[in-house]
Amino acid sequence: MRLRDAVTEKYASDAESVASGRRSIADPQDVVLAIGVGRVAIGTTFLLAPRLSVRILGVDTASAKRMTFLARMTAARDIGLGAGTLDAASSTAVVPWLMAGAAADAVDALALAGAMKRGVVRGVPAAGTVVGAAMVAAVGVWAARAVR
Repeated sequence: MRLRDAVTEKYASDAESVASGRRSIADPQDVVLAIGVGRVAIGTTFLLAPRLSVRILGVDTASAKRMTFLARMTAARDIGLGAGTLDAASSTAVVPWLMAGAAADAVDALALAGAMKRGVVRGVPAAGTVVGAAMVAAVGVWAARAVR
């Protein structure tokens, strides 16, 4: 009997959200958590393996060695943004964290695209990072608006 009640309630809830046109593709709270965890994970990777992280983007070995300090600076930024996002995730206080992260991701995408154009970085991983950073920026703005 309880299963039938739960199914009926879920059906009614889904029908109501479809009728009102407010059905989301993703739950904003899940997106917020994914962004926060993803930032901390990527930041930690760049912190612990800066040379490898830069090499994956298509930078030559000598340049990657010289760029480790920049990779670590980026790592600290992403870990901080991710930790702030996770800390504020359950409230509207997460909005500035999401917007700051989206701004950082948009600048990362533009800077990396410029580096690709100049031939400083190359390859599929770099191109994928440009697209990924731009997409995460857009999703971050969407999540901020949805949480607000």
